Amino acid sequence: MKDKLTGVDVMLSRESWMTELPPELQHVGLEARTFKKRSGPENKDRSVWTDTPADCERKARERREAKEKGESAKDDGPHLPQKELEMAEKVSKYNESKRGESLISIHTKKMKRKAEEDANKPVERRPFDRDTDLQVNRFDEAQKKALLKKSQDLNTRFSHSKDRMFL
Repeated sequence: MKDKLTGVDVMLSRESWMTELPPELQHVGLEARTFKKRSGPENKDRSVWTDTPADCERKARERREAKEKGESAKDDGPHLPQKELEMAEKVSKYNESKRGESLISIHTKKMKRKAEEDANKPVERRPFDRDTDLQVNRFDEAQKKALLKKSQDLNTRFSHSKDRMFL
């Protein structure tokens, strides 16, 4: 305050530990031990945390200039070696010529064709038919006899079935 009143200009500056990020810690020991999720070290740009607005503007301008020159297209994404690209092309040609179509692709094509045919057909109402519509609750003779035999075992209100004694 004394310097301010006397007119002495003192340039205040922060210490470096306040303005810079600490080095990235690898193994502190406070977290669960696991295998590495990624193969190599990440070279991410950590300067985003400490950049001033002027720095952000400068980086954006540099990116725009690089895009205009076409340099950005070369740096985007991983590149496969020419040998691997040739090998992948050979494999795909071989699969097309020698191997048959997979069963799942045949099935999906068949189902699409069937759905298209069903969509093209006019939908007609089917009249009620007692025999076909009420087929769900029908018992055959063997099921009917088994049910009658079980029900004969339940002749008093204190008896229970033999097949589900402990339920």
